[in-house]
Amino acid sequence: MGVKFYGPGDHPAGFIGFRVTLAFNDNYNQTYFSTNPAEQQSDEDRYFYYRCLQAEKQNLEWQLESLRYQYHRFVHQNHPTTKPERGVGVHGITASFFRDRRGTWQAGFTVARDQHEDGRRKPTKRFTFCTKPFSQVWLEAANVWADEHEIVPVDRERVVKTSPEPEQFKRLRRQMNEHDGFDIPVGALSAVFAEQREQINQKRSIQRAKELKLGMGMGMGMGIMMPPDGGAQAEMAAWFDREKGSLA
Repeated sequence: MGVKFYGPGDHPAGFIGFRVTLAFNDNYNQTYFSTNPAEQQSDEDRYFYYRCLQAEKQNLEWQLESLRYQYHRFVHQNHPTTKPERGVGVHGITASFFRDRRGTWQAGFTVARDQHEDGRRKPTKRFTFCTKPFSQVWLEAANVWADEHEIVPVDRERVVKTSPEPEQFKRLRRQMNEHDGFDIPVGALSAVFAEQREQINQKRSIQRAKELKLGMGMGMGMGIMMPPDGGAQAEMAAWFDREKGSLA
């Protein structure tokens, strides 16, 4: 790979000059720069030096293309070795279940980190839903991933905004239990869906408040106080108990 010079008698077909090769994206790129017309096969000859620079330039251009291709794959695809239901659409972040120090199964995101200067791999960083909502955990994991791998701002923002769905952890638990030999209890999913449950409860409360207000407004318009429905009555009773407790 790279630039290789063939002097007189080096190439079986008699070629004299530079061969440039680089493989990426399932393609094998190769081109030749002949120096046969040069009076000397050395940098002292202007034509030879010119063809040498052309070969080096082509090699650099292909290397840049290869880096762009690798980066695009890194921020747009799962790693080829990612196991089923773990991938979230980029290299370096996976959905996972693991045991904490107490031996309790926890769900979360695992972020692969870069290497130390001496080449040793840094330990992965885990982000769980124990004390934080799903959206906040994803935000932190995605930003650490972007910082660790020097992701450009536009891709950082895109990944932050495209978090996986909590449902993926249901599929991952099933995959690990049924195919990978684990026994992860269903309770390990509770923290994953805590934020979703809270959002549903808020929507229900808002809807019930609207229905209560509408019912009371219709009754007053007819000179009649309309009794709230059973769900609204329960909401009112709970509110009354909370208020009474705060005044005690």
